[in-house]
Formats: sequence, structure tokens, C-alpha cells
Amino acid sequence: MSEAAKFSPSQMAALRSRLKTLLPDDSSASTQAAPGKTIPELGVIFFSGLSIGQNPYELLLEVAKFVDESGFNAIWTPERHFTEVGGAYPNPSVLAAALATVTRHVRLRAGSINLPLHDPMRVAEEWAVVDNLSGGRVDLALAPGWHVRDFVLKSENFTARFDIMNDYRRELSSLWEGVECSRIDANGHTQKIVTYPRPVQRQLPLWLTTSQKEEAWRFAGDNGLNVLTALINFGPKDLEKRIRIYREARAAAGLDPAKGVVSLMLHTYLDQSDDAAIETVRAPLSDYLKSFVGQHQTANTDKDAKVNAISAVGTDSDDFVDMVFSRYINTSSLIGSPERAATILKTFKSMGVDEVACLVDFGVTGSDTLNSLRLLSSLIREQQ
Repeated sequence: MSEAAKFSPSQMAALRSRLKTLLPDDSSASTQAAPGKTIPELGVIFFSGLSIGQNPYELLLEVAKFVDESGFNAIWTPERHFTEVGGAYPNPSVLAAALATVTRHVRLRAGSINLPLHDPMRVAEEWAVVDNLSGGRVDLALAPGWHVRDFVLKSENFTARFDIMNDYRRELSSLWEGVECSRIDANGHTQKIVTYPRPVQRQLPLWLTTSQKEEAWRFAGDNGLNVLTALINFGPKDLEKRIRIYREARAAAGLDPAKGVVSLMLHTYLDQSDDAAIETVRAPLSDYLKSFVGQHQTANTDKDAKVNAISAVGTDSDDFVDMVFSRYINTSSLIGSPERAATILKTFKSMGVDEVACLVDFGVTGSDTLNSLRLLSSLIREQQ
């Protein structure tokens, strides 16, 4: 790193203060496990992919086969557009259709569909195919979308994307159940549409994807949706608060508060020791964090205080990346030995997390990823 890129002690102190808004330190969180199973259900989620020129689908299929036979509950595939990191996943229904042919047990989940980019009729059709291929194993997480560049697919929906997502969500659920919808054809006539094929499941299980916005958690509770979340811009103690808001909203809506599912995405890598795991992920996870910061810098606006704080130092500062990496490892990931992973999982279980979606495709080699999942599966066996 050049001399110009180094920071003075006062600058580093300011950066650490700003960093708390990105990855809060929640080391004081409760570690008491909930009764019954002591850890959440475990699934895997794909999000980052590999660089262009490599084959990310080989890892996807190998992981799917392994988790299907090892007690994991779900495999999630995302929708990501126009970026090299994650660009292997432009359509989760296509990937889920492939996974349906090589699995028998795990739930096949979109994590997530950016619903305002699509006509709900097409979403209902595509996922009904997957539901049939899989024998009724489809679940969908829905998101409003966030990156302005993605909305070149449907730019007119960007400004009102949150309201549009909710309108589309209601129509998607109705279409899934066989309720006809109305559309205007090319001649100006109203057509009554029922989508085909008809799915195996009579109702479509839905998650709302959100992170720190309390109103989104309350909305999910009010409307009987499950939640897919990640520790982005908030930490474990804040997560515990939002889960409480969610459960209370379900109760106020006349729903069983305990039946709503909270699924938490965590970068995951297990090795025989904490040090071995951390050293294996140091380079790929640091690169991932740089990419993540870069996407936020170019997302929508320069008015976001967190983005401004990151932009002020740039993404090439080794000091800054090391600081983010250390805090991320300590508060916002499932990285370390099986013993450490069990402790982390028990902590999140005590907070009300029902499932952990283990993010595994962030640059660790395929063989190391599978070895990590073998260690993780031992924690599942201990719960059986």
C-alpha cells in the first residue's frame, strides 16, 4: 500500500466509529439456547458466484446433492443482474429447475426474486414448473430490488418499487391458487387469465427479504410472511429487536407469532480450528467485502451516509478492508471451528432465528466448501 493510502491514528479512529453503522459490535448478545433443538435449521444459499471463465454451476450442483442427503432443509438461489460477482444467477427459477432434478428432499427457494422486475404471471408459470418437477418443494423470497441498474429491465417500476412489490405479491399468491386475473390484450380487449401448469402446492410459501428497516419487519408480520434477512448495516442485538417486532406484529394480526419463519443469511466456512478457517477465507472474503462495498457505492444515490463514509476511504485501503474483515468475522458470520459454529448458532437460536442460510460461494475452493459442509452436517446430526 502506498504512503498516500495510509491513515493517521485519528483517521483510523474516525473510520472505526463510522464502521459501527456498517457492522455493529454485538459481543454482549445473549448465548442462552432456546428449548428443544439448540440450533436453527440449516440450509445453504448461493449469492456471489465465481468469476467469469469459471463454472459456478458445478459447485452449485455438487453442494445441492450433498445437502440433500445430509439433513439440510433448503437451498436458496438468488436473482442478480449485470455484475460479474453474482452474475451467474440471473434467474433463480432456471437454477431451481436444474436442482429439482438432482435433489429429493431439500426445499428449493428463491433468495430472492426482485418482483417489480417481472410480471407476476410469468413468475407463477415458471415456479409452478419447478413445483411440479420437485414434487411441491418450492418457496419464494420476494424483494423490491435495490440497484437502479437492475431496473433497466423495467425502469418505470423503480420509484414505486415497494408498493409495486406488494401489489404483485398479492396477485402472485392469487394466481398460484388458481384465481384468474385480468389483462388487456393487443386489441384492447380484457382477457381472463389462469396460469399453467397448476402447481403441486395449493398455497405458495412466501418470505420477505429485508434487513434493517423495522417497518418492513412489521409489514411481514402483519401480512403473514416469513422473513429472509442478513446482517447488513445492523448487528445481532438489532436483529433480536426486529424479530421481536415481527413476532408482535404477527400476534396483533391474529397469527401465531411462533409460526413465522426467520431465515438469516450468514457467510459460512468451517475448519478444524478457528485460525485455519479464518486464514482460508481471509483473501476471498476480503475480496467479497470490497465488491459488496463497491456495489453500494454505485447503487442509487450518494446521499446515503454509510456509502459516503465508505467512499471517503475508497475500496483499495488494506487497513479499511482488514478492519471490516475482522468485525465481520466476529459478529456477522459463521466462520471457525465446529465448536465455535455451534456456539454462534445457539446464540442466534436464542434470539428467535429459525433457520440459517449458509452462504458458501464467496471464493473458497469447491473441495474446501464441501469439507466445510461435512463439518457443518455433524451439527445437524447432533440435533437428530
